Amino acid sequence: MSDSRPTPEPVEEGGDPACWLRRVCPDCGRLADEDPPTRCPECGAELRPD
Repeated sequence: MSDSRPTPEPVEEGGDPACWLRRVCPDCGRLADEDPPTRCPECGAELRPD
């Protein structure tokens, strides 16, 4: 006996990769344009490497 139900399409999960977490400004929450060490383009806070 054959199953005639269609195969479900894979679900794509959205969101930003966790590796960008170090780019989040601790003061205002904006994502910096580059990995630390850098400064936040919004508020100027220093983002330090881990």
